[in-house]
Amino acid sequence: MRAGVTAVVAAIEAVAVALAGLAVVAIPALLLWVIAFGLAAEPRDVVSAVAGVWLLAHWVPLGFEIDPQSAVALGLAPDPLAFTLSLAPLGLTLLTVFLSARSGWRLGARGGAGSAGVLGGGIGFAAAAFGVASAAGPLLEWPLWGAVLVPASSYLVPSCIAYLVRAAREGHLWWRDAVRWCQRLVDRAGARGSAALPARAAETLRLATAALAVLVGIAALALLIGLIAGYADVVALAQSLQLDPLGSFLVFLLQLVMLPVALLWSLAWMTGAGFSIGAGSSVTPFETLLGPLPSLPLFGAMPHGLGSFGALAPALLVLGGVGLGFAFSRRGALRRTSWTAALTIPLAAAILLGLAATALTALARGSIGPERLATTGAEPWLVGSLAAAELGIGMLLGVTAGRIDVSRAAAALTRLDVSRLRPGRGPGVRAAAGPDARTAEPEAPDEWETVDLTELRADEQAAAFDPEAGVPGADPAPEPGAAPAAEPGADPSAGADPVDPAPEPGADPAPEPGADPAPAAEHPDTDALLRAYAWDGEAGTEPAGDADRGERGRAGWRLRRPRG
Repeated sequence: MRAGVTAVVAAIEAVAVALAGLAVVAIPALLLWVIAFGLAAEPRDVVSAVAGVWLLAHWVPLGFEIDPQSAVALGLAPDPLAFTLSLAPLGLTLLTVFLSARSGWRLGARGGAGSAGVLGGGIGFAAAAFGVASAAGPLLEWPLWGAVLVPASSYLVPSCIAYLVRAAREGHLWWRDAVRWCQRLVDRAGARGSAALPARAAETLRLATAALAVLVGIAALALLIGLIAGYADVVALAQSLQLDPLGSFLVFLLQLVMLPVALLWSLAWMTGAGFSIGAGSSVTPFETLLGPLPSLPLFGAMPHGLGSFGALAPALLVLGGVGLGFAFSRRGALRRTSWTAALTIPLAAAILLGLAATALTALARGSIGPERLATTGAEPWLVGSLAAAELGIGMLLGVTAGRIDVSRAAAALTRLDVSRLRPGRGPGVRAAAGPDARTAEPEAPDEWETVDLTELRADEQAAAFDPEAGVPGADPAPEPGAAPAAEPGADPSAGADPVDPAPEPGADPAPEPGADPAPAAEHPDTDALLRAYAWDGEAGTEPAGDADRGERGRAGWRLRRPRG
């Protein structure tokens, strides 16, 4: 019972939407009939014209015939002429699309009963379209059933999309069951990641929607620039028509409902595919080739070719994709995924964007007159392919740049110890005393520590760089001729030099008294000093993976000295 009532209410609302569109067309037509024609035209012809314009706004083509007298008045050859008008005034179409999407969104809040409302709305709009198509009479090019189904689809499709989006957002029971069924199909196919499928599909749809918004926004900006740049031509064309106030108002309304068509043509122009107004014409960023055009003031804003600089138009789309991909890469959903998923999502979004651009371009293509004017608009598949390629490449670059953690990569590079070839905790490499200072020998990991000079006082830093000032933290050097101070717990009778290292097993014995002193490079004092002040790394580097080397993240030279 509840579903039936919802369907009836939705059908009544759909009929009201159709009547609102008819009113938008009928009011200017009645003004023209009363003021311009003085009620001289047949009422049936006026009703037929109003119905035909409404059907044309819902993609039903109309057929016109011009007798020889009318052809001469229009500046054509004195021959009977028949042609088809199929370019839809998308401004009126947007009214139906917006109201139907609003209805579907509200029906989505009612759960399963809302689906009956969506179906009832489609039936109600089909009934209204049947009445309008019956009134159009001889203007119809299609059979009656085609003139009913196509307008009904123009209402039903946006309503269904809005209903599904609301159902997915609120997690209806039937929607969750459908998602689980899709996950089972993925598992049976042997693919992994079925649990993450809903989240990734939602992120793909968000990215595709944002990419479409970026594409339309850039196209709108280009159209605005074209209108400003061609304002003088637009005014000149309007003045050449020599219209009265009512005629100027009607021409303004005509251009207003055709403005979405101009926007989609601007979109095709930005992709580089361009569009045509008549057979043999071409309007692209690189060149503009046009023939005779109707005297519509909006055509005065036709862009001119930029030559080699025309590549800037598609390059702007690539940059828009880069910015969009970088912004989405900072979202948690993409930051936590693997690289494979992070690159697959923008690819899938680019495919959806290409399909959407193809569909929109097809809606702005049709005939606006006889002979060569029977071909107007852009190539849908070419526009969709170029839009998907340009924005898709940009989104891939943006996602890749956003996922690369620059600070982490820089920290990894700074942790790279160029003086040690083995990472982690283990034996280091220190300079060896001897004639060849570039040779190295392993050190014991527990005998040395790394000191950050930026953490030392000024006198300690001076002592670190001046060997004569002593080891930082050590006792001051003894006066010349004074006896060396004995270490705590040492034998007072021991007279050995405290600087001299203990002889290692297997080392050469100390020289006999009176023997020649060792060379300067092999002197025990020099060897001890080199051991105490061996440099670990370069400026801005620090050991990686060694807890005994201090905290990471402070730039500066690192000094190694004996522990204690």
